[in-house]
Amino acid sequence: MGVVNTMDYTKTKQATARWTNRLLARLFSFPALIATTLAAKAYWTCRRNIADPDLGFHLLDGHYILTHGHLPTTDTYSFTAAGSPWLDHAWLPEVLYYLAHRALGWQGVFVVLAASAVIVYIGIFLLCRKETEDPLAAGIATIFGGLLAAVTFTPRTQNIGWLCFLAVYAILFRFRATRRGPLWLVPPLFCLWINCHGMWPFGLVVFAIILASGFIPRDLGRLQAAPWTAAQRKNLLGVFAASVAALFLNPFGYRLVFLPVHVALRQQMVVTVRLVEEWASVDFNDSRGLLVMAVLAGLFLAALFQRRQWKIDEAALTLLVLYLGLTHIRFLVLAGIVLPPILAPQFGKISTYDPAHERHALNAALLAAPLAVLVLGFPSERFLEAQIEAYFPEGAIRYLKAHPQSGNVFNCNEWGGYMEWVLPGIRTFIDSREELFESKGVLADYVAVTSLNQSEELLDRYQISYLVYPAEAPLCYLLSKNSAWERIYLDHQAVIYRRARR
Repeated sequence: MGVVNTMDYTKTKQATARWTNRLLARLFSFPALIATTLAAKAYWTCRRNIADPDLGFHLLDGHYILTHGHLPTTDTYSFTAAGSPWLDHAWLPEVLYYLAHRALGWQGVFVVLAASAVIVYIGIFLLCRKETEDPLAAGIATIFGGLLAAVTFTPRTQNIGWLCFLAVYAILFRFRATRRGPLWLVPPLFCLWINCHGMWPFGLVVFAIILASGFIPRDLGRLQAAPWTAAQRKNLLGVFAASVAALFLNPFGYRLVFLPVHVALRQQMVVTVRLVEEWASVDFNDSRGLLVMAVLAGLFLAALFQRRQWKIDEAALTLLVLYLGLTHIRFLVLAGIVLPPILAPQFGKISTYDPAHERHALNAALLAAPLAVLVLGFPSERFLEAQIEAYFPEGAIRYLKAHPQSGNVFNCNEWGGYMEWVLPGIRTFIDSREELFESKGVLADYVAVTSLNQSEELLDRYQISYLVYPAEAPLCYLLSKNSAWERIYLDHQAVIYRRARR
């Protein structure tokens, strides 16, 4: 009996040793080194991106939901849109950000932001690894994708939505390649996505393209067809229908499902594009435009000297994400997720990597640098606070706390949400919820005031009592020459004017 127990113990010990060796081999492999380096890159990028115009009202929404036990349905933060219907389409991430802030302050917000960015980078890398044997080629493709997606690397609710898109895309990508995959996860992901952000229609469009391409029975010129079997078509159509049905599982029902359509068709995006850079098209004269140009050049070269035949859905998806990204900068994140696994195989084999000849000791030594970034680079609360203070008018806010002003305020739109968060008694003129204020005509009036088009008339119409605005803005120069206004506060960042008291 003792011999049997000894033999069992020995086998167990040997099995454990083999499992440990395999684990260590993976942890200290060249692909693991690339993945960790990419994670460190995403992490480091997020360290200096904690400030965002939307952050304040997202935290305020999260606080409201947990305090009142229900979602806000009307605007209560501004005086210009007070009482207007408001569908809080990003309520779930708002609760997450608020809980993180309540637990760890700005460090908690950073944890949520950095985690989402790291997952995006690693997810893109894993998709690329499925398409190429060379981890270096996969890493380079991921870096291009990450740079395109960097527009979203601030604490926004859409980051959680893009994680849903990444998961849906990965499942569909795997199913297309292997005809296997957890398709049952796709409807729950759409259910989660619609409660996180309003970008979910792009997921359905990508799903439809991958689904429709499989109905094409033969190659289209140099584009390769990959037709579905009858059973696969039936399965995918059922999952697509279930995904659409899952969208209605949200607190607002059909109204939230049709919100993106309402925003796209009924609101005049011209004003928003003038005000919000991310709604503008790509400018090829700046660094982001040059990066997009490099990607376009890469796509052209890949098509010219292609190493493998493009699939029909790859060509369609490439055209889609490039059109969206070039039209509106904020959609470059779609290109950043979709394009890398399509481009990675076109790079061919760049490195001499051979899994059978891993240099584990060298990899372990090189891992020290990205791991140091992840561990030692965790930002202090003061470091993050300094970014908040540099972006938002902290000095003017402290003045308003010490010297509360009565009446209506005119404020910079990028500061509105933060002012609502730190000055609970204030009702702002505007914040960064462009879709709400554009539908009320407030956004157009805001642009008119700030561009000195009937500024004084509009300030009178809205019965503005005081103004909080960037100190160097032309509007402030105009008010400085008007005896009806007096300056009561000034620093390098912001100025406060109020109606002159007579």
